[in-house]
Amino acid sequence: MARRSAVPDPVEPMLAGSDGGTLPDTGEWSYEFKWDGYRAVMRVAEDGTTRLNSRNLNDLTDRYVELTEPGLGTAAVVDGEVVALDRDGVPDFNLLQNKAVKVQYFAFDLLRLGDRDLTDEPYRRRRELLAELTASSPRFSVTPYYDHADVDPTELLRIAEASRLEGLIAKVTNSRYHPGRRSQEWLKHPFIHTQEVVLGGWRPGQGRRDGTIGALLLGAYDDSGLKYIGDVGTGFTDQALRDLHQELEPLACKDPPFVNAVPRDRARRVHWLRPEKVGEVEYRKFTVDGVLRHSSWRGLRPDRRPEEVRCPD
Repeated sequence: MARRSAVPDPVEPMLAGSDGGTLPDTGEWSYEFKWDGYRAVMRVAEDGTTRLNSRNLNDLTDRYVELTEPGLGTAAVVDGEVVALDRDGVPDFNLLQNKAVKVQYFAFDLLRLGDRDLTDEPYRRRRELLAELTASSPRFSVTPYYDHADVDPTELLRIAEASRLEGLIAKVTNSRYHPGRRSQEWLKHPFIHTQEVVLGGWRPGQGRRDGTIGALLLGAYDDSGLKYIGDVGTGFTDQALRDLHQELEPLACKDPPFVNAVPRDRARRVHWLRPEKVGEVEYRKFTVDGVLRHSSWRGLRPDRRPEEVRCPD
């Protein structure tokens, strides 16, 4: 009998809340390293046919063809991260902007095995079953997790920082998997602050950047609409500037997309954009007026929809 090729339906991944700067340190928690990439759910049919979907259910399969033959030998739905590694084997988010770069898939949860739905199983059991999966592809890796009884989370943080990783994720060891929900049973502890942003305009560059982008005007949504939250003019490679310029040209529009006023000195010579592109910046802090300070560009987020980008609480 031929093996079935029906690929499991797309799944919205469960999302982590913020730990508020204090990593949980009690016996009910386990820990994973936080990977700096694109979240992706891998869905594998019994015959090996594989599809990838993003957090917002966009299909990523054609973008990451090299991940579509994991060689699991069974039907499964796996949660994980698409990551690009630098020459030292360290995840580098900026490398993901280059479509020619080969990527890895770091698996950290198992939602379905064969015909069995595992989302109601506790995290520890899902992780045990995930560890038993064998993959023939070198681009598929199962990342470790660490139970509080076996490790000092402070030491794990030191290891993560020394290894130039993004931080840790703490997960309640007995937690179930809640597709599409942000839950305080999973908490992220990053070393850097990042913010997803909607691109609402750009200012021309000067000097070395003459003829291309000097800075991007950024927004995020609250209940009133898309709010201007600052701009970013650093963190770009020359290639990133060329690619962005090409991607943003078709989005030109006459009026600003923001519901609040952009400061006059920031709005001078701006090319306004339809708010259809999402990016990510690293920043030091938000001012009391909700404006980003000391921001640096990290890259576009094709795995996000503009309406998902919210102003920080």
